[in-house]
Amino acid sequence: MQAIQTKYLPATNSTGSRIQAKCWRGKILIPYPHGLSGDEVHREAVRELIAKFVAEDEKQGTPPEENPWNREFVTGTLADGVTLVHVLPA
Repeated sequence: MQAIQTKYLPATNSTGSRIQAKCWRGKILIPYPHGLSGDEVHREAVRELIAKFVAEDEKQGTPPEENPWNREFVTGTLADGVTLVHVLPA
C-alpha cells in the first residue's frame, strides 16, 4: 500500500497558492486549481504526481497499464485537519 500526502500552501509575496503532493518516491507542487473545490483540489495534485511516476516508469519500460501507480486511490484527512492522505490499496 502506498500513501501520498497533500497540503495547501498559501500564497506568498512571490508565488500564488499551491498544493503539495509528496510520498516516499518524490513530490510536486502545482498551482492551486481554482476550477476545482474541496478534496478534488488535492486529488488533482495526486493525479499529477502519479502521472509523473507513470511517465518516468514508462521511460524505463513499464507500460502504463501494468504500472502499480496507475490505479484508483481513496482520500482521507489526518488528525491535524489540514493534511490529506491518498492511499493506493495493494
